[in-house]
Amino acid sequence: MNSPDLSKMKQDCSNSKECLEMLQMILDGEATTQQKEHFLKEHLEQCMPCYKNYHLEVAIRELLKTKCTSHAPQELVDNIRKQVSQKLAS
Repeated sequence: MNSPDLSKMKQDCSNSKECLEMLQMILDGEATTQQKEHFLKEHLEQCMPCYKNYHLEVAIRELLKTKCTSHAPQELVDNIRKQVSQKLAS
C-alpha cells in the first residue's frame, strides 16, 4: 500500500459499518483477492477514517501477537475492538 496524500483524503466515511466489516474480513483472511485489493489500494487511499482504522487494527493485532503467548481469547479481542470503535465514533 502506498502512502496516500493525507491532505486529499475525505474525512468522513459514508459506509463506515461496511468498511469496518471489510477490514475485519481482510485481516482475518476471509476477503477475496479482489475485495482486498480494492479496499487497500483504492478505498484506504481516499478515506481517512478507514485508513486510521486499518492501521489501528493492524497495530492492535500485532500487539496482541507479541504480548500473548497463545491466541487471545475471542471475547478479549471483541471487547478491545468494541472499545476502539466506540472511541473512534466519539
